[in-house]
Amino acid sequence: MRGITKIQSVTGYGQIASGKKINRAADNAAGMAIANKLKANASATKVATRNTREGINVTNIADGGYDSIMERLQSVRELAVKAMNGTNSDDDKRIIQDEINQQLSGINESGKNTIYNQTKLMDGSMATMDIASNPTGKGSRIQLENASLDALGLAGFSVTGGKIDLDAIDKAIDKVSADRSKLGANANGLAARERSNQVAYENMTAAQSRIEDLDVGKASTELKRDEALQKAQIAMFKKQREQEAMITKIM
Repeated sequence: MRGITKIQSVTGYGQIASGKKINRAADNAAGMAIANKLKANASATKVATRNTREGINVTNIADGGYDSIMERLQSVRELAVKAMNGTNSDDDKRIIQDEINQQLSGINESGKNTIYNQTKLMDGSMATMDIASNPTGKGSRIQLENASLDALGLAGFSVTGGKIDLDAIDKAIDKVSADRSKLGANANGLAARERSNQVAYENMTAAQSRIEDLDVGKASTELKRDEALQKAQIAMFKKQREQEAMITKIM
């Protein structure tokens, strides 16, 4: 009996020291298996959440590129309308064309140099980017459109060679607006996935904690109670042995 009580005391001290109810399979084999599975899933979900945040960063950077392009397209349209005025001489139109060329060059630079982690996002070299936003390694997809001058239909746009094609600028503006809208939908989907992952992670870690974590205050009280019982048992056993020895001596 004393041996069993001693083993229980050693186990109790080990649990209190670690703060865990389960330190080895012998403590609770089924509970340990469930806790380990929850831990693995929670870890994978944490990584998926980090992946999702990186995906959101990609959409933010791409959106910034679109914002710059849209601003320049608006400037190109204003300059084109200015060039359409009959009061302009050929020299005036050439000066306006120089301003337009600067804006077009800026659009081309945004398309080529909007980059995330050395990956070009808007030059047409990558149509989609897969984001492992689920703990399974699968998940979401970001749609990346080509925002180069060729894709926008504005390569070689000029206000000096005859009829000025405002329709080409309007189509480019419409394309950028539509592409940006798709990107916004991707960003919203990733944000929702991030929130879902965070809730799942919190629930899994809470479930793991309920299985593994020790109520230290309660365990300490129970351990003190067991120690007190052990001392009482030892005292009683000692007293019994003394009484038996006295009876034997009398006889």
